[in-house]
Amino acid sequence: DANVVNVTNSTFNRIIISTMIRALTIALLSLDAATAFVHPHSAPQLGTPTRLEAHDRRELLASCAATLIGSSILPQFVSAVMTDETLSYATPSLDSSYTQQSPNEPVSLASVSSAAPTDEITFTITKSDLQNMKGLGLELGEVDFRTNFRVVVKSVTANSLAERIGIKKGWIVVSVNGADGERTDASGVATYFSRAVKSVLNEPDDSDEAKMYLTFRDPSVFRSDLKNLTPDKQVSTKVAPAGDTTQRYADGTLRPGASVTEQQDQVVSVSQLIAPKFCTRKATTDDLLEISYIGTVQDTGAIFDGSAVKINGEAVPGRGNDISILFVLGKQPFGQFPPGWDVGLEGMCIGERRRLIIPPVLGYGAVGVPRRGIPPNATLQYDVTLVSLNGLATP
Repeated sequence: DANVVNVTNSTFNRIIISTMIRALTIALLSLDAATAFVHPHSAPQLGTPTRLEAHDRRELLASCAATLIGSSILPQFVSAVMTDETLSYATPSLDSSYTQQSPNEPVSLASVSSAAPTDEITFTITKSDLQNMKGLGLELGEVDFRTNFRVVVKSVTANSLAERIGIKKGWIVVSVNGADGERTDASGVATYFSRAVKSVLNEPDDSDEAKMYLTFRDPSVFRSDLKNLTPDKQVSTKVAPAGDTTQRYADGTLRPGASVTEQQDQVVSVSQLIAPKFCTRKATTDDLLEISYIGTVQDTGAIFDGSAVKINGEAVPGRGNDISILFVLGKQPFGQFPPGWDVGLEGMCIGERRRLIIPPVLGYGAVGVPRRGIPPNATLQYDVTLVSLNGLATP
């Protein structure tokens, strides 16, 4: 179905209106002309000094302004119909990737939006475990990613409790007894561990409180699952934790212009809509991908972007009637393409179609793009088909 989006530039409208109001004011400074306009039957003789009464001038200004605003002289707020034209390209009989569409019965949005991360592992450690092994045997470190960082397992001591239960080097610390390990540094997580161990050791042996719960994320699980995706499988990973996102100074005070904000867990989910018929090569970092796609707002279903969209039946300016785009996986210039593509298109095969559910933190954030129908904190959905890989359209 066609989706209506607002394409009026409100800033442009304000400039035009402001310019016209200024022109009206200048015109009113011509007193003789203005008086003649208001009192045509008693126009002054040339050279006779006359002053337009203040209330008449105000009435004239209001009347002219209302006429202008209501006329076609000013740009009006218009709506444009954005449609996905993928089906109108190529030849359907050739079963081309250019004509691949999402199934008529898509994956349930409710199940996708509420998906829990599939790459997290939780361990339960008892008081007797801690007493017998004398500590966990973990060394923590930090890994930077753009403007964020994560606390990771830097090393695991040989013959330690951590090694015995299966904790691995490189895993990300998600939580320690419910305390969020993704909103602090390595020192903070070490404090969580220390408090949890002391708390467990002080509890009676048989009580429910004599246990601690550690949750980690194994990054290799999500990447591996993407390379082995099937239509009946959905994989998810958390890219940012829930909590306060307010911009503050180190002492906790708000930065100028900032307001108190918070977010829910930001989870990327990927599912397979159409499986490839044959696959000998899967997309990986540094590969040149040619894709066709359609982008919609998950809550409303409104189309906001696509490789083959048209506005009021016309091609999008600057795209040259292209019906696919090319980009290098994992090496996009920041801000040029949706960063969620780097996360969700790993391991994709030619002819495969995937659905990516992208949280606001990897979309348009708390601001959104109202002129394109994207509200603040919108979850986005991209249905993407891989057309060719490194210039080759054969599997």
